[in-house]
Amino acid sequence: MAFKVLKLKIIKPVNMDWNELGQALRDTRYRVYRLANLAVSEAYVQFHLWRAGKTDAIPKATAGQLNRRLREMLLEENEKNTLQQLDAFSKTGALPDTVAGALFQYKIRALTSPQKWKQVIRGQSSLPTFRNNMAIPIRCDRRNKQGKPIQKRLERTERGVELELMIRNKPYPRILLGTLGIGESAETIIERLLENPSQADQGYKQRYFEVKEDQNKQWWLCVYYTFPAPAPLKLDPSKIVGVDIGYTCPVYAAISHGHARLGYKAFASLADRVKKLKWRTMQRRKQIQWGGNVATSADSARAGHGRKRKLLPTAILQERVNHAYTTLNHQMSAAVIKFALDNGCGTIQLENTKESLCEELRGTFLGIMWRYFQLQEFIKYKAKEKGIQVQMVNPQYTSRRCSKCGNINEEFTRKARDRNAVGGYSARFKCPACEYEADADYNAAKNLAIDGIEGIIEKQCAQQGIALSKSDEAATNTTLAERQSPSARPKAD
Repeated sequence: MAFKVLKLKIIKPVNMDWNELGQALRDTRYRVYRLANLAVSEAYVQFHLWRAGKTDAIPKATAGQLNRRLREMLLEENEKNTLQQLDAFSKTGALPDTVAGALFQYKIRALTSPQKWKQVIRGQSSLPTFRNNMAIPIRCDRRNKQGKPIQKRLERTERGVELELMIRNKPYPRILLGTLGIGESAETIIERLLENPSQADQGYKQRYFEVKEDQNKQWWLCVYYTFPAPAPLKLDPSKIVGVDIGYTCPVYAAISHGHARLGYKAFASLADRVKKLKWRTMQRRKQIQWGGNVATSADSARAGHGRKRKLLPTAILQERVNHAYTTLNHQMSAAVIKFALDNGCGTIQLENTKESLCEELRGTFLGIMWRYFQLQEFIKYKAKEKGIQVQMVNPQYTSRRCSKCGNINEEFTRKARDRNAVGGYSARFKCPACEYEADADYNAAKNLAIDGIEGIIEKQCAQQGIALSKSDEAATNTTLAERQSPSARPKAD
């Protein structure tokens, strides 16, 4: 089950000062880092012994044994770690069960699976390692035999929302969390978590916490939680939403059983934000790169170092761009899913651009700069959460086919669309057979919303004597220079 996460800032400790809390958190984090690396190393050795058939040579250590082993190591390595100091965290191990249990349950288990080690052996993945600034995991989902919770969770007091951190033996550090200005959605989540103190399956359940320190030395609490699956909606799989790569906006959606659409009007503000982001990014990158080039011409022995230093902001800029695109893709994918739910559609059909993504995106909203594959992945996982099926469709000729009569307009090529575009908008689709006229993006999305559209187009092409070309052959014949050139040939859609 996938967990959701809510991030809250730790405002202040309640029953101690910041120095005491900070020291307790740093000591706990150090032990967590040591125990995590010890567990991974142990699992790695055991995997090699298993492959060599020597699993009986060294018995596999349990989580409790590793926790006790770390306690002994800390006592031997540093005289400052007295028994009294170690006992403050745990009487038997280096960490209490709430922390060690969360570490093995939610971190180590996934990293020490046989599949993971196969990837490490084959060189497909690096050996997992942990750094000493990792987050502190804390379990809060255990119950006693009577079903009552035995671990501390969020609670509301007269001061606000508080939590007792079970990172050591009593007295537990109590912290006050910041809930002002976090947004209506986050406030709703907190209320639903607080309304379910018994951890009933019908409500929002707190699973475990993580305490992290950011670059500004501020501490944050991440609450990992689950919520009950919503009641299944009455969706009709025969009702389909077709999603097309748009020209005037990133995506254009239409339904198979009506005239509802989701296009430029819905995404106008987002489209403007994307375009502004694109041009600002290009200008800023040019400025940074020009500054780096100036450094190479300077009469100084540190010119090379200066250029490298001056170009460092490009990495920061790229991080911001990636984050912005990801946010926009989340917003648009959520809009597509809502559009499907509002119209009772149980199926979404997307263009299969996997074979030649760069060529398919040529000439669209932002061309190859747009993260359309990421947008598709977001639509897929959000549709799965709502019980909506997703099918990938070959987009060939979907932009040239008339969604009304089925005739394929061979003259409606990408070059023709660009040539007849007016005011920055793509040309409207006109059918020479039935004289149907519509927005080109809407017409393509309408075709993608038809069940079995690939077979229908194949029959229509045979009837009109049009040859179908394979997307992989088209991609092979397209050179890298053509893909990078603004005058690259149009796709046969």
